[in-house]
Amino acid sequence: MSSIYRKGRDGYYYYQTYVYNPESKKKDKRIFHSLSTKNLLEAETKQNELDTQYEKQNHLDSNSSRPSYNFSPKPTIAIIVGTIAITILLVDYFRPDTGKQNPSGPIITANAVIIEEKIVVTPKIIEPVKLVIKEQIDPIIKNIPGVIKTTPEPKQVAPKVTIPKYTVERVDRLSGAFEQGKVYVTINKNSSNKSQRLLCEDLTKRYSEFSNIVICLYANNRAGKDLAMGNDETVSVEEQKRSWLAMYTYNSVEGEYFDDNPSGYLGIY
Repeated sequence: MSSIYRKGRDGYYYYQTYVYNPESKKKDKRIFHSLSTKNLLEAETKQNELDTQYEKQNHLDSNSSRPSYNFSPKPTIAIIVGTIAITILLVDYFRPDTGKQNPSGPIITANAVIIEEKIVVTPKIIEPVKLVIKEQIDPIIKNIPGVIKTTPEPKQVAPKVTIPKYTVERVDRLSGAFEQGKVYVTINKNSSNKSQRLLCEDLTKRYSEFSNIVICLYANNRAGKDLAMGNDETVSVEEQKRSWLAMYTYNSVEGEYFDDNPSGYLGIY
């Protein structure tokens, strides 16, 4: 137990207590300190701090004075391991040999029998990858409807219209105040209407002296030539319809007119 007291001559508080004495093995060693304060509350606070400090010191001193029994576990473990090892060696040494006690049993010789297993590897022909893939994909593509071919189709160029080969069989000049004329021509029966009209326009320029011109186109056959020469009596009506191919007229007032089916004019011309 500790205590504090105040001296009357200076008014400061002092601290005193008894701690453990190693010589007597008891707490009979007296210690005192000046607390350097005249305030009772401060003195009591410092008393508590010093009590805690000396209690720890007393505990350490009392423990250090007791005899210590420190046992190291390492030698003990070594002794145990050594004992186990010696026991195992002794058991192995005195164990009976089972091979010698059973001579009639099967004996395995040291010469091992090696059995070779023959593995036959059949060579496999590897086809080119690209060829195999192509042969597999081509039939599939052919069977799929609506597959668009990558090869572009050639553009169809419209044939150029040209003047067909023709023969002017006869030209009639009509008398009168106006320069009128008729031109009778034979051409290939299979010529197109555009080429026939182009021929008539060319003949109009050729015979520009006619202010009013009529051009009749006939097939280049016997009936057509007879019609162009004015021999209508020798040609039947059916042959006239087949052989008269077109009729073209032009004048400066009415302009041009082209008819590719002039059968209705047979009674007029």
